[in-house]
Amino acid sequence: MKIRLCAFADEGGTTIEEQIEALRANNINLVEVRSIDGKNISKITEDEAADYAEKFRAAGIEVWSLGSPLAKAHIYTPVEKEKAEAMHLCRLAAVFGTDKIRGFSYYTIFPFNKEKRVVEKLKPLLEILEYNGVDFCHENDTLLYGGRAKYLNKLLADIPSLKTIYDPANFIISGESPDETLAAFAGKACYFHIKDAVGKKVVPAGYGDAKIDKLIKGLERDTVFSIEPHLMFFKGGACFEKYDFKTKRGRFDCAADSIKKLLTENGFAEKDGYFEKIKGE
Repeated sequence: MKIRLCAFADEGGTTIEEQIEALRANNINLVEVRSIDGKNISKITEDEAADYAEKFRAAGIEVWSLGSPLAKAHIYTPVEKEKAEAMHLCRLAAVFGTDKIRGFSYYTIFPFNKEKRVVEKLKPLLEILEYNGVDFCHENDTLLYGGRAKYLNKLLADIPSLKTIYDPANFIISGESPDETLAAFAGKACYFHIKDAVGKKVVPAGYGDAKIDKLIKGLERDTVFSIEPHLMFFKGGACFEKYDFKTKRGRFDCAADSIKKLLTENGFAEKDGYFEKIKGE
């Protein structure tokens, strides 16, 4: 069994050159593109995307997914605006050579009576992505409809073509049980976002309550771990002295090293750009 590492490289550097350097230095050859040169993926032009795509390819880096903000908006956002964004993102996905777009499920103060509206708003976006051969990969982000387990279950039942990304830290921040969310969603996940949390605070993988070690032990198929550091407010401690948490690169390196350590401790060996389960472990 293999686990390929991916990352939100904009947390390792702002420019395309800095992002490539952060990925290569950490032996990561997949990227989830969220922003480059300070510009969100949804605002990048096709010409800019072509230039960035060529630079990633030349460095031996494959674009795994577009880390877009699709449907990370208020539930009453005009649908025509979102449909235009979805079409633009599909064109960018073709340029970058990926068939995955990360998306969300709307901010809503009272989710318990918004299920019908969320589904009605998401379906035309999924239709656009499906027509273009792209998967809508839903992230269980906090404060959005699908950020809580019971609403995500409803969403996946109502929209069978919706893919789900399992983000264990987001569930912790939302107050969910890691054991329950692991059992409910890890097996359904199209890939994983890797960060950990204690209460509302994000910490490196393996240092929080998200039970990422249990996630690793329970895997039964090849998959992708996309590292999303989010360590802006993490101060570190004695075992993190070598990282400069005041810099993007220091936080990125810490996040990458932490999940690699966890994989190694749970019976995986690092190869060239991926981790492989050691036989007998």
